[in-house]
Amino acid sequence: MPTRTPSRTALVRRRVAVGPHAVDVRGTFDPARPPIVLVHGIGVSGEYFLRLADELAAEHDVYALDLPGYGTTPKPERPLDVPELGEVVARVIGELGLVAPVVVGHSMGCQVVVDTVRTHPGLCSGYVLLGPTVDPDAHSVLAQSWRLLRDTLREPPGTNAVILRNYARMGPVRYLRTTRHMLADRIEDDVRGCRVPGLVVRGARDPIAPARWARRLARLAPDAGLLEIPGAAHAVQHTRPQELAAACAPFLASLAGRRPGSGTDSPCA
Repeated sequence: MPTRTPSRTALVRRRVAVGPHAVDVRGTFDPARPPIVLVHGIGVSGEYFLRLADELAAEHDVYALDLPGYGTTPKPERPLDVPELGEVVARVIGELGLVAPVVVGHSMGCQVVVDTVRTHPGLCSGYVLLGPTVDPDAHSVLAQSWRLLRDTLREPPGTNAVILRNYARMGPVRYLRTTRHMLADRIEDDVRGCRVPGLVVRGARDPIAPARWARRLARLAPDAGLLEIPGAAHAVQHTRPQELAAACAPFLASLAGRRPGSGTDSPCA
C-alpha cells in the first residue's frame, strides 16, 4: 500500500520500476489536473521540492522524484550520467501515464530535464529550469565548489540542513563521480534542441547560476523566457516557494491551456 508523506497536500509515495532501476515518487496522483514533474539536482532528492510541490498542487498534479541513487531509492552499481537520468525521467512519465507534463529541474536537474525534453520530442508540454548548471565560465570542480560554498553561506540553516542530509546519504565518492558527469554534460548545446516552451529562473543572489549565464541559456533555447526571484539564492524552490510558484503561474497556465483536451492543440502533440 502507498504511504503518505507529511505535507499539506498529503502527497502519496510510490516506487516506480524503470528497467533495472527504481524511482521513488511523491505525488498527488490526480489525473484531472495538468501534471508537473519535479527533478532534483546533484546529491539531493525530491525532499527539497516539497514546499514548492505544496504550492503547485493547488492547481496541478505534482510529482517529486527521487532518481536512482538519490534520496530513498536504491543505489545503482555506478552513478548514472545525465543522458541516463534523462531517460529515467522519460520512462517515469510513461509509467505514470502522464500526458504532456511540464518538467521542472533544479541545478543539475536542469541538465536532466533538458536531456529528457530534447531526446523525447512530443513527451512534454514545456520545461522550467531553476538555477541551471553548468555555467561554462565555472567549468571545473574547483570553480563549482567555490560557488557552492558561497551559496551555502547565503541559504538559511533549514535549507542547508536538508541539502547536507541528502549529501551524506549519497556519500562523497558517489557525489564526486556524479560531478564528473555533470561537468561532462553541455546544457548550452542541448537546450538548442528543446522545441517546446521553456522558462529559465534564478534567484537574484544565486552564485551558481549567475545572471549572465541564465540570460545566455534563455537566448540559446528556441523558445524560453527568463525570470529572477528577488532575494533568493540557489535553492529558490525551498526558500521562496510561494514567490516562485506565483512567478511561474502565467507560464504554467499558458501550457495547461494547450494540453490535449483543453480546447487547443498541445505543443507536443
